[in-house]
Amino acid sequence: MIIYIISDGKKGHLSQTRGLANALIEQATERNPERTHECFEVDITGLSWLKKLFYKGRELTYPRPDLILCAGHGTHLAALSLARHLRCLCMVCMRPSLPASMFDLCITPRHDLPDGFEANGQVFPTNGAINSIRPTPDVQKTQTLILIGGPSKSYNWDAELVLNQLTSIARLTTTPIVLTTSRRTPSDFVHDVTTACPNIRVIPVEETGPDWVPENLSKAKEVWVTQDSVSMVYEALSSGAPVGIIEMPAKEGPHKPDASRIARGLNMLISEGSVCRFTEWAKTNTIPQTGTVMNEAGRAATYILDNFPKLLP
Repeated sequence: MIIYIISDGKKGHLSQTRGLANALIEQATERNPERTHECFEVDITGLSWLKKLFYKGRELTYPRPDLILCAGHGTHLAALSLARHLRCLCMVCMRPSLPASMFDLCITPRHDLPDGFEANGQVFPTNGAINSIRPTPDVQKTQTLILIGGPSKSYNWDAELVLNQLTSIARLTTTPIVLTTSRRTPSDFVHDVTTACPNIRVIPVEETGPDWVPENLSKAKEVWVTQDSVSMVYEALSSGAPVGIIEMPAKEGPHKPDASRIARGLNMLISEGSVCRFTEWAKTNTIPQTGTVMNEAGRAATYILDNFPKLLP
């Protein structure tokens, strides 16, 4: 099975398509080890992406694909056009901006779908966005990891509220604590948290590489994530670590969290007991061991290989 990923270069989109592609290749190898299973990425951010894909304008640079994966509005038309030209399947991660019927399958987070929606031949619902994080039981869990987001459409940034929660976590946590920021985190927060919580090791996002979060999740005994960062919550749950939520004030008006698809996904996790709010943690100083481990990439890969037999003839 040969897979092409059509990429717009955005980290969040690549995390999903790579996660699904890796799961597909892993399962395809188990089912048919005698066949070659590979993935190739085609970055369409430049004007010469077709030249990268086609040698001398006619021959493909890579083996002919069986499946094209894409994520992000900017990749849809390129992926569909290429799939039609090469006569292969085309699947999209996330809810597409084009009609779902144009794709062979849409792998869409459940919080983007109507309540009670079940898998059908057109849409496969996932619990959050797919990612490539997997549990690492053989790695020693030696730290507490904190992932900080920032202001968003649904949540305001309250540095004092966040710092108060971090101070309590730092005071009552026995393992070394490592914290990283995101591109949305206000620039003065690193100084603020370093001053307020000197026992927290702060690594600004600018000093992290593409594999920093997966590597540190693999070593995390528990993980804290700010309320605005739902994609990071799902990544943390995929690692198998207990996950706590650092609370942030909700915005009022048309983007209030109850109406937000992002907050809706987080509220699902809270109601299911998959994650623990800070206010609940403060009652016992413990994040419950729920045993929740998400592997949505693996679940989606199984569905695809079971329902699209032409991928493994």
